[in-house]
Amino acid sequence: MPKLSFSLQKYDSAMAKLLGEVKAGLDKTDEILGQIQTVPVVHGGSMRQVSEPKIVDTEMKLHRVEVVIELDWYRKTDVDEFVAFVYGMCEAFASQAKKALFEMVSLTTEAIGNSVDVQGKNFWDARIEMLGSLEMQFDEYGNHNTQLVLHPDTARKLMENPPTPEQQKRWEDALKAKREEYYAKKRTRRLS
Repeated sequence: MPKLSFSLQKYDSAMAKLLGEVKAGLDKTDEILGQIQTVPVVHGGSMRQVSEPKIVDTEMKLHRVEVVIELDWYRKTDVDEFVAFVYGMCEAFASQAKKALFEMVSLTTEAIGNSVDVQGKNFWDARIEMLGSLEMQFDEYGNHNTQLVLHPDTARKLMENPPTPEQQKRWEDALKAKREEYYAKKRTRRLS
């Protein structure tokens, strides 16, 4: 007599696929995660982020979310509750992914000497100093795609305390110098 199984392998597989596709779709709509190309990997261990001047190896992190599924949602086919559940779970994973991303960015920028200590400094002055350490690219119209990502509380504080006209002028002058430097290097590369 064949062995009875109460597992629903096809259902579990379909649910895993659905949840993966929903999460990938929601990540694409996130203003930070949506800009990052993702590649599935099947390995463990560490990854080398920076080789010099200081080596930075990072371990892959397991992201985990505890969830509760009410059986009534299934029995009553409560789509609204299921959608809220999936959305909440994906948001929790996205939060962990962004935290890991910013930790890695912090490690790599410090390792290559591209971080600026803003402790005790006026943010707008520190921003001008940071611009000096950035390598930037500009399009044919002079536009750059460099973005500043801030915690919402920090962004709100900065909106309440805008740069002075002198700081704004210094910023524009520093940005103009970066643009000229970029185009000068680009012209030099074509000639060689």
